Amino acid sequence: MINIKNFHNQIVEIKEFQTSYVILKIENKLLRFDFKKKKEAYLKQKEIGILGFYENHPLLINYNESFHEVFINSKLEDTEMFIEDIKNIINEMTEGWKDWKDYIEFNTGINYQTFLQNIYKGSGKLLNAPFSMVAKIETICEKHNVKVSYFGEKRIYKNQLVLINNQFIIAEEFSYKSIYM
Repeated sequence: MINIKNFHNQIVEIKEFQTSYVILKIENKLLRFDFKKKKEAYLKQKEIGILGFYENHPLLINYNESFHEVFINSKLEDTEMFIEDIKNIINEMTEGWKDWKDYIEFNTGINYQTFLQNIYKGSGKLLNAPFSMVAKIETICEKHNVKVSYFGEKRIYKNQLVLINNQFIIAEEFSYKSIYM
């Protein structure tokens, strides 16, 4: 059986892509891989690069862990340092693949300005993030003597990432469809 992970670290050429599949030229053969339950994709151009296959990668954190909503419940002494620490921990965990403000502004019902207001008044929603990120944020809160609460179930999911240069596809699985000559 042909599995896309067998081509990890090999040179491939993106020949064609659609919303549900990609055709790659590998070792002078054209192989089509369908995306099973695609979560996110950033395919913009046909190019040659090294294929990376991952089941653990900073881009997968949003899809392999359930999210928790985090609320602040007390005032801070040094709000600027607190914000900088949150920014740094998120950037460290995502390794720059995601903007740290995404966890504040997407799927939270608040914007960055509301985030700041909530920190200054010491109450309200802070962010929505994967549970491992929330655990690290909790240590930052302890360091700053601030109380937070969070809500959500702790669930783990299995998704995969195919990365070719800076283009990627995240899906539950990549299934081999057919060979073109």
